[in-house]
Amino acid sequence: MAQLHSTNESYGIIAQSLHWLVAALVFVQLGLGLYSATLPLSLARLQWLSRHKSLGIAVLALVLIRLAWRWLNQPPALPDTMPAWQRTAAAITHWLLYALLLIAPLAGWLHASAAGLSVNWFGWFQVPDLVPKQVQLAAVLLVAHKTAVALLAILIVWHVSGALVHAFAYRDGIMQRMLPRRRGA
Repeated sequence: MAQLHSTNESYGIIAQSLHWLVAALVFVQLGLGLYSATLPLSLARLQWLSRHKSLGIAVLALVLIRLAWRWLNQPPALPDTMPAWQRTAAAITHWLLYALLLIAPLAGWLHASAAGLSVNWFGWFQVPDLVPKQVQLAAVLLVAHKTAVALLAILIVWHVSGALVHAFAYRDGIMQRMLPRRRGA
């Protein structure tokens, strides 16, 4: 049976679920953002961007929930055998990931507001604009959004690479802590 809370050996099922759900949504977001940017200005482009904005708000909400859960439920400690530089790199990487997972959708939401392209969350309700319409501010916020997304993509590659090194080179169980445990494991 999966544990709700993290232990010294593994993340709990809630932390794991939030991790993998956010990861999947971020990959979908990257694809939606890149695809919609290739489309000419059209109804189709606006529909794809609407999906992108709705998912961005979902990612923002899930990351806030994930941070609250992490605050209430401390993650497993890193092994004592891990060198200090790796512990530092892991801590910096995780906090930069969290920061960019907040900044990227927030900058996108701010851009949409400043551009006068309000977010309608999956057609269910209108998300409030954060700033009034301002063309120059919208341009700056679009650059901020794209920069945050590019940095996030680079950091994701770094994070996944580190997890794979720990799984296949070091074989120290670091990556397995974020995977559901099988019965008898």
